[in-house]
Amino acid sequence: MPQEDVFNLCSGRRALLLGASAMGIAVLTGCGGDDDTPSSAGGNPGGSSAPAAPATTGGNPFDDNGSSGGGGQQVPGNSLIAVGEVPVGGGVIVKDSVLVLQPTKGAFKAYEAACPHEGAILDPPFDGNPIIMCPRHNSKFKVADGSKVSGPAPRGLKSVRVDVKSGYVVRG
Repeated sequence: MPQEDVFNLCSGRRALLLGASAMGIAVLTGCGGDDDTPSSAGGNPGGSSAPAAPATTGGNPFDDNGSSGGGGQQVPGNSLIAVGEVPVGGGVIVKDSVLVLQPTKGAFKAYEAACPHEGAILDPPFDGNPIIMCPRHNSKFKVADGSKVSGPAPRGLKSVRVDVKSGYVVRG
């Protein structure tokens, strides 16, 4: 009489737990700190074992409500991204909602990052590609004006007005 393949629930759980345990051990061993530096190094006078506070260098301009914190350049409050972070001939998704493009050096455009078809986040173009693609259903849009080229999207992309101010692309 042929034997029926039956999934053994206990062995499946056991394998899952063993795999998860091994992964946890690997993560924990990879997270260990280096104890090669003396505890008084790094700006901790008196040998305190607490880590030194990180130096303020401006960091992410969106974490500090418009001030650089380092006494440097003032970041505009409506900033989307630093000019240098947008590749020439390409683009980046900012704040999960805006696609900022730099088709040619110094020229910036922006569109809503969600495809008008079903709201999937668009793929930014790169290497001078004149087409913005939707990864979900392959709708295509022109970088030049956001108009629809093809696909199931009912319309082109909605523009977001942007300007450049103090080295940042800002909402206009």
